Amino acid sequence: MMLRTFLPKPEQRFAAVGTALGALVSAAWFATETTLPQQSTAHWDVPAVLAAGAMPFILGGSFYRWRYSRRLELELHAARRAERRLRHEVHRDKLTGLANRAALEVDIRQALVADGAAFERSALLLLDLDRFKAVNDTMGHDAGDRLLKQFSARLRRAFAGDASVYRLGGDEFVVSAAGASSQAEAEAVATRIERLFEQPFDLGEAQVASGCSIGVAFVERSDTATGDVLKRADLALYEAKAISGNSHAFHSETMSHAVRQRAEAERALARGLKEEEFFLEFLPIAGAETGAIRGFEALLRWQHPLRGVIAAEDFELPEQGAATLALGAWALATALRHAVTWPSPMGLTLVPFAPQLKDRDFVGQVERCLGQAGLPAGRLTVEVAEDFASEDLALVADNLRGLRALGVRVALGGGAASSLPLNPFPNLKPDQVTIDLSAVRNAHGVERSTALLACLIKTGQVLHLSIAVSGIEKESEADCARACGAAEIRGPWLSPSLTDVTGLLAVAGSSDRRYSA
Repeated sequence: MMLRTFLPKPEQRFAAVGTALGALVSAAWFATETTLPQQSTAHWDVPAVLAAGAMPFILGGSFYRWRYSRRLELELHAARRAERRLRHEVHRDKLTGLANRAALEVDIRQALVADGAAFERSALLLLDLDRFKAVNDTMGHDAGDRLLKQFSARLRRAFAGDASVYRLGGDEFVVSAAGASSQAEAEAVATRIERLFEQPFDLGEAQVASGCSIGVAFVERSDTATGDVLKRADLALYEAKAISGNSHAFHSETMSHAVRQRAEAERALARGLKEEEFFLEFLPIAGAETGAIRGFEALLRWQHPLRGVIAAEDFELPEQGAATLALGAWALATALRHAVTWPSPMGLTLVPFAPQLKDRDFVGQVERCLGQAGLPAGRLTVEVAEDFASEDLALVADNLRGLRALGVRVALGGGAASSLPLNPFPNLKPDQVTIDLSAVRNAHGVERSTALLACLIKTGQVLHLSIAVSGIEKESEADCARACGAAEIRGPWLSPSLTDVTGLLAVAGSSDRRYSA
């Protein structure tokens, strides 16, 4: 214990032991020479004495160096074990035990640096589980984790020795098939993955049937990073998700071109907002029975520097772009500032962009804009003119219920009112349904449009719905809408859209007749 206190390092203690042993050997030699006087003259020479004197230093240094080398060797082995363990942890997904994104990047990087004939074109399949969010939301995250583990086990067994399997995170997986260099071979791999869902997953409290969407891309010689391949696979996955059930899609240059176009559209919208190129026009809405102006529909217009004035339906709106939400917020705030100057109870009808209706902050945004403009919520009608995917309906319905709670009127129109029954949102009865006569005319022809309009209005009345008709182009269509009991009409026959409604409001205040262009 005392030795450890004064000599804390193992090498120092081993050197001390070696020195002591060397001194003991030298002492023994000197003692031997002293007790054997007859041999003293032969051994007491200068080299022997020097060797005996140096023995403690030689043994002490040798012990120190041996112990130091041994310690370095042990530390090196420990460092290698720690490196292997760390590499395993860094490149493995903790939940499923599969290789993770870091491992995928390493493997693809090694494939890309292969020279000449050593490079092998391979298929990369990006998987996304169907209904995984529903399992998490209804059964809990533990059930979701069990689903991921069971699917990972099926993947591992199915492709053992044939392909590499990775989990990127969440419910996204990758299968990298080095032997699949053609579309037919990649198609076979995708089919094998889809067959893994033929049997349901036993999650304990219930058995769950699932599926997946698969985006397929190929690792090409021209790729420079993992992100290049994953970006193409993600575009293909987006296409596969549009197909119901187990499905897969291959990346094509058309998809990349569409992405570039969306990016260009996003930049153009952002520039147009900055340069104040957008403005609103207002389409008069009249009572079908009296023809009196009841309100206006706000229509977005773009004074494009190259294309001139274009309507919102004629320019591309990126589905997930920030500029789309910013433009929608500008249109909402601007329309409300106009509407507050109109005589009460004249209303404003606004058709938001689809991304706005899927934005969780949309209700709060409407509430703030109403407060800033000072317009009563009951004078605003939000019209839904889009058909939404089934996975978006719940969120859109929540937003519509939130608007109703504010006192805002909710109408269904456009694609949402193309046929009857009209309401895709359960437990939400709209304040109004707008029948787009232009869509009816385009789908069934001019001759049948009026008769079909009458049928739609009558069906709406049976369902106790207030019906409005847009796209009125002829007096006969207006007469039909009135005779069948429509509440409101709007369209070119009544009036074109206007940037300044002051004159029309002045006329409306002095007369209650029908106003036509």
